[in-house]
Amino acid sequence: MTYELSEVQRAAVSHGAGPALVLAGPGSGKTTVITSRSVRLAGAIRAPERLLCVTFTRAAAAEMRERYRLMAGVNGEDVPVPVFSTVHAYCNGIVGMYERKSGRRFERIEGEDSPKNEVLSRIYEKFNGVRPDEAMLARLKGYFRKEADSSAARGRPSGSNQIRRYSEIAQEYGRVKREHGYLDFDDMIAFALKLLRTEPELRREVQRRFDYIQVDEAQDLSRSQYEVIRLIAPGDNIFIVADDDQSIYGFRGAEPECLFEFVKEFPNTARYALTRNYRSTPEIVAASSALVSVNQRRFSKDLFTLRPEAQGSASVREFANAAAQAEFCAYEARRAVNSGESVAVLYRNGMSSLPVRLALSTSGIPYRTSGNCPDTAENSVVSAFLRELAEAERRGIIVIPSPGAVLKKLLRGGFAKRAEEQCRLEGRDRKTVSLGLDFLEMLTDGAYSYADCLRRLDRLRRYDSVTAAPGIDASDFSGVMLSTIHSAKGLEYDLVLVIDVLEGELPGSEAAGEALEDERRLLYVAMTRAKKRLVLCCPEKRGIRGEEPSRFLQECRIEE
Repeated sequence: MTYELSEVQRAAVSHGAGPALVLAGPGSGKTTVITSRSVRLAGAIRAPERLLCVTFTRAAAAEMRERYRLMAGVNGEDVPVPVFSTVHAYCNGIVGMYERKSGRRFERIEGEDSPKNEVLSRIYEKFNGVRPDEAMLARLKGYFRKEADSSAARGRPSGSNQIRRYSEIAQEYGRVKREHGYLDFDDMIAFALKLLRTEPELRREVQRRFDYIQVDEAQDLSRSQYEVIRLIAPGDNIFIVADDDQSIYGFRGAEPECLFEFVKEFPNTARYALTRNYRSTPEIVAASSALVSVNQRRFSKDLFTLRPEAQGSASVREFANAAAQAEFCAYEARRAVNSGESVAVLYRNGMSSLPVRLALSTSGIPYRTSGNCPDTAENSVVSAFLRELAEAERRGIIVIPSPGAVLKKLLRGGFAKRAEEQCRLEGRDRKTVSLGLDFLEMLTDGAYSYADCLRRLDRLRRYDSVTAAPGIDASDFSGVMLSTIHSAKGLEYDLVLVIDVLEGELPGSEAAGEALEDERRLLYVAMTRAKKRLVLCCPEKRGIRGEEPSRFLQECRIEE
């Protein structure tokens, strides 16, 4: 296969020895560049296996390997190819080398069917009396990751005071891991870094394996991951592809600051800027660029596109409530799908998907999900309401109250306040209540009985179970993708609807300083998934609470 490269793309592909940084904006063809350079280098060194290409997910590594095989015309599994690996898999290999040399053995507890979530859930319950939900587990693992990363790379743990009895939970988790010889993903990085620093013969053996290293999505490197790459690098032959504006994994320990340190450490670093966006319309490029340019700590980029102008391709829509927002998404999704276009509804919080999923399933519109997509059974507000509804019907011997009437009566009696207090006691986000109430408003609209509500829920669950397929690309599916923004990174769709663009959501309620820049990058990633049309949606109310549009909407400078 051959690809027509731009002048700057050809220059990056032709880069030989020495450090290089490729700043690749959204839709700029970075994967084509790194794959083309892999083919060129593999032919030049006549030993493809001496080229290491590092990325961050197994899916990305597999895609890069397949692209290489197609571009290089490689047939057969026995033909040598470069090593395509995730950071964690490579560090796991280093730990494996140590195990073979030392005779020690460790049990990996992460990945499919791993016991890590159950171990953490039991420990959290031991200290807090309740089982953690998925969001709390994600926060715990994020803090552990930062602890492991800062401890390994700098020698000082970060700590946290935002999770009740966090330090006791962390100490207990560490004790359990030591007692059972467990290693999780964070340990693989930290332990591999320790081995590279303290086992010189092992480090030399690793360094002798490669002539060149390429790193994709390098803005997602954590401090210790960056140190690992530096220690295994053959000379200065490191080729880094990154976009600091798309660094959205700070909660996992990603530090885009490492990119600035890289160019300081290697002042002779060659720089290549891929600034042409082949994906989006001029309006979408202008709005997303205006937003991210507010950030202070970033590499300056003059992003542009040669795609034809499409008036109104970027817009902001306000709605009375989340139910109206969900109905709008279903309406626009149906129109786009019927026209053969790919569609994504993106959100920060997986709970935001509940009303949209109900609107889509009610309208008979197929969808798939990616990222955190909670079941209705996980929402304590929905469960509590159904119990109250069943009891109301049992008591209504002569006149059976409608579900909508029961909901209104409960709200007048302080149902929402009680639910919020229960969430607070359980350490759950208050948004669980707001989004649960929005879902109930839609569920009870026109429903005539408890049994009717259950039928609607059953239909929703059938849609969820049949269509849920995390990580599916839009090209494989003629429906709607529902995804967290984090899970949508790297993908593209004709129509993108970003919902709940609100203060407290985008940005989060605690965001300030550097964290605010992280939040701005998150919305930037969501916006740059759109090819033809982008709609930023903000409801004026969720549940019983009024909402404020995100400050980021003003920064986008979208003209209505």
